[in-house]
Amino acid sequence: MSGIKLEDIREITKNPQGKGYLIIFNDNRVIILYKKRTIAALLTLIRYGEGCESDLTNATNNLQEIKTILKGKIPENLIQDSYADANKPFSELWNEEGFNFIYAPQGQKRLGSQKYILDSSDHQRLFTTTKPQIRTPPSSLIQRNILEQQKNKCNFCGSILKKKENINQNTYARDRVRLVWDHRIPVEKGGNSADDNFQALCFYCNKCKWQICNLCNYAPDKCSECVLAFPEVTKIIFPTQENIEDRLNRAN
Repeated sequence: MSGIKLEDIREITKNPQGKGYLIIFNDNRVIILYKKRTIAALLTLIRYGEGCESDLTNATNNLQEIKTILKGKIPENLIQDSYADANKPFSELWNEEGFNFIYAPQGQKRLGSQKYILDSSDHQRLFTTTKPQIRTPPSSLIQRNILEQQKNKCNFCGSILKKKENINQNTYARDRVRLVWDHRIPVEKGGNSADDNFQALCFYCNKCKWQICNLCNYAPDKCSECVLAFPEVTKIIFPTQENIEDRLNRAN
């Protein structure tokens, strides 16, 4: 069976029976997505076969082309003109939407950033209903304990952390101070929401961690040997064997 095309889409709308969005095709088949920002990434991969974070910024005209093709079939504000954290929509197709057949070949770049690929032979698998990974934040008590242990600092770079709502709009390097609760062993690699599987990171370091985790093909038991999961015990990124001691300034 041949691959699908954007021209085959009848409409994209919110799911009236639950969370997420429905991409409805002319033959009445449906793709379900749970996060709004992953829609732009998936449409990019369907259209071009590959994509990267630059495709979701002003660096290309891809988003405008997609919106032109789907004019009248999607809500006006469904697809942004650009995305600030443009790698997330692609990585979340795999680790949160469940489309693990979308792959990111290690070392392959497009426009200077990681390339993601969706083969047309896998298009039919998009219609298989998937369930997003279950992610829960630590309890309020555990959050306080972790922040106290980390001296309110990012566990990688040492920036003093603040909740998003407490950050001034004009704060310098806002992503360096924005608090994110990170699963040390990623959920999609078998990590759970146990108290000891959390660390507090800044938004920027969390993004950098995900860029590596998405390339890692090792079993989750190797996470214990990786600085991105346990900076308390090692300085080495396991899948790349890079020593990042010079970039660590965590509280001791």
